[in-house]
Amino acid sequence: MNFMDSIAAKWQQFWLKAKPIVDKVKYFFQKVGEGLRIFWVYVVKLRKVLLAFPVAWATMILAIKNLVDLPEHVGLDLQSDGTFSLLIAREIAVLGPIAITAFCLLLMFLSKKTLTPWLVSVISLLLPLVILITNTFPA
Repeated sequence: MNFMDSIAAKWQQFWLKAKPIVDKVKYFFQKVGEGLRIFWVYVVKLRKVLLAFPVAWATMILAIKNLVDLPEHVGLDLQSDGTFSLLIAREIAVLGPIAITAFCLLLMFLSKKTLTPWLVSVISLLLPLVILITNTFPA
């Protein structure tokens, strides 16, 4: 028996011992792959809801924060001299950004393309922050 035949025989022995373990590992990863495939199908089907939930949650958190922190009369359109050209009630200043974000989310649910209206709704989350900052630190 030459050197190559002995290596082939040893490999064959090793493979006969390792084959059941390799088959079990292969079966495990096939099942994990099937589970991930099923999970991904549900993520794709529910992507609009999964994207809308954090935006709606953040909108409510910002609305509650603005309801507590904003003054009774909220100023909009800050002028160069430090005064506001428009004063509105606090409730309107809180409900306005909620309505804008809700409208953006509604457009997301009605759109075939999900990501663009969702990004607009994420950007609309800046509106309550801008209102809060301009009324907390006016010019």
